[in-house]
Amino acid sequence: MMKYFLVSSLILFFTSCATTSGLNRTAYTLSENNRLWTEELRDNENLNRYQVSIQVKGNNITGMCMLKKSDEGWRGTLINEFGVKAFDFIVTPTKGKLLNTIAMMNKWYIRNTIAGDLHFLFENDNPDVSFQKKTTRTEQDGALVISLKKKKSITRKPDNSLTLNNLKRKIVYSLNKIPE
Repeated sequence: MMKYFLVSSLILFFTSCATTSGLNRTAYTLSENNRLWTEELRDNENLNRYQVSIQVKGNNITGMCMLKKSDEGWRGTLINEFGVKAFDFIVTPTKGKLLNTIAMMNKWYIRNTIAGDLHFLFENDNPDVSFQKKTTRTEQDGALVISLKKKKSITRKPDNSLTLNNLKRKIVYSLNKIPE
């Protein structure tokens, strides 16, 4: 009797493991209604322009972000309202990197934080990125909210404005698409 109990327990255990692994593969496929980047927000062929605001502990950088898809990933630049370039960036499926930063932002920890935030923002719909399995997607009052544990969250409101909150560093990024 004990032999049959052990064998049936093992069979039950292995079948439950097989069933769960099948569920995990389909749980991370993104449907059209829970994707962050819609056709209205980002064009893969043409130049995208966004009005941007970055708030950090009482300091505020506002300006325009220009973004274009290239062979290696998303390339962009952030320019303030006076036409001064704050930084350039490139976001690939594996990482984000800041280039040509202005002097006040040219510190490794600032560059790494902003590059990580931009990577989370622009590669959020890519199912192959490392953080994808750690994110949760919910809908609250018509807004799509994507959270990465208690570190970062992105909110896409019904008017297609985006807000990225870096909860750990208390940085808020706001993006609004500039119509063509």
